[in-house]
Amino acid sequence: MIACLIMAFLFLILSIVLFCGKGQWLIAGFNTMSEQEKKQYDTKKLCRAVSFICLVCSVMLFVMAYLGHQVDRGLMKEQNMLVFAIVYITVILVSIIIASIYIDKKAKK
Repeated sequence: MIACLIMAFLFLILSIVLFCGKGQWLIAGFNTMSEQEKKQYDTKKLCRAVSFICLVCSVMLFVMAYLGHQVDRGLMKEQNMLVFAIVYITVILVSIIIASIYIDKKAKK
């Protein structure tokens, strides 16, 4: 549970940094592109799309930590976590697909 909270806070901080348009060097693959390839992207929009994914991950990790706490206290059965795991994976995948479409359509110049 503590690990989930730490990861959630890290994703939240990363999301805030990227949303401000800073930290494009943190985006995988972007820092290894040539300058000519980098010019094809609007870095502010690219950072905001990646920030959206990080924010979704952060929120989902906070929810996972809360539900884990409920299981530890005995207020929720552990089997109910399976439903959340399926929802968690679905939400993350959908957010990645939405962000990918946004990057392909809007972030390219």
